[in-house]
Amino acid sequence: MAGPHVRTHVGMLGYALRHHDRREVLGQVLRLIVAAPGTWTGRYPVGNTGGANVSALLPMPIPDDLQAILGAAPTEVLA
Repeated sequence: MAGPHVRTHVGMLGYALRHHDRREVLGQVLRLIVAAPGTWTGRYPVGNTGGANVSALLPMPIPDDLQAILGAAPTEVLA
């Protein structure tokens, strides 16, 4: 899951750059540094939305509607 995790933060960085949001750009650059190692070691906060407006270390609940989708997704799509 390290690849999808990093790609998500790259997308969020692109969004921040397009919107000239310096705080989000910095937050995403920092998250890009730790995204892959955090995924490989299992030390990422489950459910965290990944935006700079929340702590990068804060676990968050996954909404029921998304949990149902994630639970039903084939494992090869998530890997």
